[in-house]
Amino acid sequence: MKILITNDDGIDSHITRALHEKLSEKHDCTLIAPAKDKSGQGAAITLRTSVEVNKLDEQIYSVDGTPADCVFMGLMAIMKETPDIVVSGINKGANMGDDVIHSGTLGAAFTARKLKYPPIASSIAGRSFEHFDSSILATEMMLNYVVENYSEEPHEGIVFNVNVPNLPFTEIEGFSFTKLGNRGIPLAPEFKEEDGKATYKIGKSGTPVGELEGTDFESIRSNKVSVTPLYWNMTKLDLKRGKLPNEEIFSKVLSRNLHGLC
Repeated sequence: MKILITNDDGIDSHITRALHEKLSEKHDCTLIAPAKDKSGQGAAITLRTSVEVNKLDEQIYSVDGTPADCVFMGLMAIMKETPDIVVSGINKGANMGDDVIHSGTLGAAFTARKLKYPPIASSIAGRSFEHFDSSILATEMMLNYVVENYSEEPHEGIVFNVNVPNLPFTEIEGFSFTKLGNRGIPLAPEFKEEDGKATYKIGKSGTPVGELEGTDFESIRSNKVSVTPLYWNMTKLDLKRGKLPNEEIFSKVLSRNLHGLC
């Protein structure tokens, strides 16, 4: 199987390099990652300017752009054949709850949502990452799951958001399907002033709030691998309220405005 591997931590991430080495044992893998850390870029792409692409080794490239740029460059320019799937990660830090809105790891995965298999965005849920080998094994198992269950019919653009506890694999209590949890308000930005210049650094993510049952937060707290199926279409018509301005009201407003111009 042809796999495009990317991340948002940058091409020098030893964890992503280890994932690439492991998956390359059984698959045809190409690693295309940002030249430097691009965490928090979401699905941003570079427009109106060019991005520099450097070949570092056989099937290993750095892109001076965002994680989503890496996917576009891989699909449209670098890889001679379209990959079957994109694996994004393994991210150093969880991508749970509201994190997915800003995550470059998820942004790259969503960019690849129209490939043969649903993309996988994989992250280590912890403040340290010494057991990253567990996340590599869990990611490989998720890859096998996707191939076994999504080979017959086209999927509809889903992305699997995978968060792995930072534990020895023997201490992980299995996998569980989850929904996104909810984080509280992030911490205040860190303020610093030097040489008359004020700088702010985005604060840490908020802590989980609300009902945790069935969420990615609960899964990690239970020492399980959290697998959250996400969908690109964020439409939520059942949340709408009231009525939109109808044609009659629109005509009256238009007539009044035109009258004022006379």
